Amino acid sequence: MQNKYKLLLLVALAAFSSFVVIKPKQPIYTKSHTNAPADPPVTVTDNGATYTLSNGYLTVIVNKRTGDLTSLKTPNTPTPNIELMGYVSGHHAGYWEQSPALAAREVTSITIDPAKVGGARGEVSIKGYSDGKSILGPNPTAAGQGGGLIADLEIRYTLERGAHGVYTYAIFTHQDSYPAGSVGESRFGFKLAGNVFDWLSIDEQRNAMMPTGKDWDEADDLNMKEARRLTTGIYKGRAEHKYDYSAKQSEIPAFGWSSTQQKVGLYIINPSFEYLSSGPNHFELTGHLDDGDGGDPTLLNYWRGTHYGGSQLNFAANEPWTKVVGPMFIYVPTGNNPQALFADAKKQAKAQQAAWPYNWVKGVDYTPATDRATVKGSVKLVDEQAPITKFTNLLVGLAFPDEKELPRITHPMMAEVAPSPAIAPNPEPVRPASADTATKVLPNGKRANRGTYLPPRAANGRPAFNFPPQPVNWQSDAKHYEFWTKGTTDGNFTIPNVKPGTYQLHAIADGVLGAYDATATLTIKPGQKLDLGTIEWKPTHFGKQIWQIGMPNRSAKEFYKGEDHWHWGMYIEYAKLFPNDVNFTIGKSDPAKDWYIYHVPHDTDFKPDGKDNGRATPWTFNFTMPKDVPASGKATLRFGIVGSGARSLGIMVNGKDVGPFTDIGGGGASMVRDGVEGTWVEKDFTFDTSLLKPGQNSIVLTVPAGNVTSGICYDVVRLEVDGVKK
Repeated sequence: MQNKYKLLLLVALAAFSSFVVIKPKQPIYTKSHTNAPADPPVTVTDNGATYTLSNGYLTVIVNKRTGDLTSLKTPNTPTPNIELMGYVSGHHAGYWEQSPALAAREVTSITIDPAKVGGARGEVSIKGYSDGKSILGPNPTAAGQGGGLIADLEIRYTLERGAHGVYTYAIFTHQDSYPAGSVGESRFGFKLAGNVFDWLSIDEQRNAMMPTGKDWDEADDLNMKEARRLTTGIYKGRAEHKYDYSAKQSEIPAFGWSSTQQKVGLYIINPSFEYLSSGPNHFELTGHLDDGDGGDPTLLNYWRGTHYGGSQLNFAANEPWTKVVGPMFIYVPTGNNPQALFADAKKQAKAQQAAWPYNWVKGVDYTPATDRATVKGSVKLVDEQAPITKFTNLLVGLAFPDEKELPRITHPMMAEVAPSPAIAPNPEPVRPASADTATKVLPNGKRANRGTYLPPRAANGRPAFNFPPQPVNWQSDAKHYEFWTKGTTDGNFTIPNVKPGTYQLHAIADGVLGAYDATATLTIKPGQKLDLGTIEWKPTHFGKQIWQIGMPNRSAKEFYKGEDHWHWGMYIEYAKLFPNDVNFTIGKSDPAKDWYIYHVPHDTDFKPDGKDNGRATPWTFNFTMPKDVPASGKATLRFGIVGSGARSLGIMVNGKDVGPFTDIGGGGASMVRDGVEGTWVEKDFTFDTSLLKPGQNSIVLTVPAGNVTSGICYDVVRLEVDGVKK
């Protein structure tokens, strides 16, 4: 296995090749990207309000005010030069989430003049200067962007001779004279032509023909604006939900749309994941139908994600900071069916990853290959309770040092107790969706811009619950670069192409609860080849492990429906699949059959639109304690959580109420977004060992009554007891 890994690493074809890349000679030569001298030269034309870049295969038009990619065409479609950009719904065409259009000063330029490089490449730049004020105007739209964006923003597009795609990247800069601020949700996205694109390819599971924009408009509203029940088309009766196409970013090096009629595809390729947020396990939106009227095909590449746990990016007053996001490659192959186009895009992704870092990026904070470092070492697990000799899915990474834990803030609703099933209150009536847009009607009679359903607040008017602020760590960081690789089963790892800087080393692996977080930082120098030697990873324990449900893998995929969860309303299905709730016996029950992916309120409404409430939901664990259980001491329930919407969790040990457990926090909105992986947290709950007894015992965990999405998605639950003989 080790020799195989080394071979894959040399040719940049490792399963985690999106993190481990090797730089070959440039330019890139592939079957669909010849870059041969016979190809027409690149041209850049200044049209006054726009730039036009062309290389004979692609023609790209960029708006000089907004930085939007307003047109993309190729003559190699059955309808030559048909427009590939969409102009029906949402933010039209190709765009970066933040725009320099309203900046105090804006400068446009041709940063690579093809006439000066023999037609080999052309590049244009649209840059907005903050001058200490927000560049987004008085009404920023990005999530988490309150106060605007007080930073300079430069957007670039690059086209090379013979390329079947265009590069784009953005440079964010907070100068040392600027006040404090932040960057909200951020991405590069497309609204594509609905009359062209009809097939979406995310991975092997999500690779199929899609509903049309007309199908979306005709559909019936469900419990959120992103979800509707289709009433027309080939998927009539199916719930269409944009989150059903979310994916782990590191596992989709190429994803996008294609056309069965025009024989063209458009795929986003990340040649490196160093500029994305939240490390190797981050789930995000990818492609879907736009949720606005008309439903244009949509494609999104989040670099500051806010879903499934999300990330943060704040800067202090007078703090110098800059980040280059990209370059990413927008690949536009032609001439084949969707399956062949998708396969071609994945091959192109390997070529782009092998070429990273690009040698043509100049004038920005982008470290060339000669100044990038290589860090290697070997991880050894030291754990008497789990003597693992071979790793499964070992991931090792360098990230900006974790911040210290912030003081926990107690909210008024944090003291809420999870009621037992016997005293569960009746669910409150559901408030209907807002009708403030009812006067605007589409031609088909459907209400336009249908609003988002919100579960009702408590009748006593208590303030809405908010999770406490979270410290920045490798799972929540969008401000800095991260460098991750997949280690061998023997624990060896090599991290290439590391930018100079100060980092903290981390490691995670399937089967190991928690993570290795180095206590000392590493200062990486330009061009350094650093060997860290053997690193001992000693997982934390609070006593002897008595039992464990699930495997620590930062996912609920090993539980029932874990491999078939990309469907709207799985939180509603729980009550149908487990009418008597979960009753799990350690050693006899099967997690893949007897443990559900979501511990949620047990639906009592079963409304067709999913605006449901449910009763309190008890899950019972039956287990056997050894004879030497101590009469006193501490027992610890350890929870690995990958999604949380519950405010509290009731806990009973052998009939004794020891809850509530209110320090749940963390995770992300995994359940309402049909996922089983989100920002991972470990939460521990201790109780007196005297409540346990030799022989048969039971623990009951109860999620309180409420909206059916307000539950917990577990990675693992483990009981450890101090004082039990090893």
